[in-house]
Amino acid sequence: MNLQSFVPEEVEAALGRRYTVGPNIASGGQGAVFRATRTSKPDGTATNDPVALKLHFDPRQVNRVLREVTALENLSHPNLARLIEHGYCYVAGRKTRYIAYEFIEGLSLRQRLKAGKLLESEILPIARDISEAIAALWSHRIVHGDIKPGNIMLRQSGQAVLIDLGILRFFEEEFTVKPLRPVDGFSPEQIRPWGTVGYLSPEQARGEKLSCASDIFSLGVVMLESLQGWHPTNNDQNALANGIRASGRKLDVSPGLLGVLDKMLLPVPKSRGRLAKLSSYFEMLYQRIEQDFARGAGAPQKISKLAAIR
Repeated sequence: MNLQSFVPEEVEAALGRRYTVGPNIASGGQGAVFRATRTSKPDGTATNDPVALKLHFDPRQVNRVLREVTALENLSHPNLARLIEHGYCYVAGRKTRYIAYEFIEGLSLRQRLKAGKLLESEILPIARDISEAIAALWSHRIVHGDIKPGNIMLRQSGQAVLIDLGILRFFEEEFTVKPLRPVDGFSPEQIRPWGTVGYLSPEQARGEKLSCASDIFSLGVVMLESLQGWHPTNNDQNALANGIRASGRKLDVSPGLLGVLDKMLLPVPKSRGRLAKLSSYFEMLYQRIEQDFARGAGAPQKISKLAAIR
């Protein structure tokens, strides 16, 4: 059995028929994720919880999965996917770790971007929500480490939710990774750091110990990609090594947003500003758009419910 060969019927049997397993929605090196419904709790109480059911049996992923579970057991926030249940079962005779999360109805920011770039009034509520999720994680001294469009879900109500904590790092944890290779053809024993190339902060690419400033940088890359409609460096991680600037690009956004983006994308972590003020600043910029509309300065830039303030 490989990581992508879970059979829904076998998973349902392994979980005591308490879950109805639907389609596979993701597969990869860490396991597989299915859309499912939890029909009863472990104590037998009937329920009807739509969940994303993540399955792992790769022993190399034990520590990563434990980090994810530990973080979510001690943390509840509306902009983070809620942990429903977790444990072990035997699928086709193989010991398997399962984690059930709240299923987020909506679409990912990556899917949304296929329809085109976002307007300022659309990205501001998303940035506000994700910065609040980053702050919630950092209150427990946790760095998400993989903020990208595919890990941001947009509820039908417009609320943005940060998902996939599988590679998060506790700030106190000592870890060592080799730096991202600077050019193709570099020494083959150098490995890529955890995270997604093209969204790593400069310090993350160098394999250094991180703080919430790294997640702020990654969010800045996501915001710039969303406003342009394409990745600002075409996923070239080396081009992010010295930071990048939003100002000077052809963006139809306010000077206030350009200024905060430039700050978020600075190469030095401590220069990126205070996380505690980020969410309120995005909210203030959004309210200015609403106020301008109320004064007759033109309709606020909205094209879908995804821009709604919760």
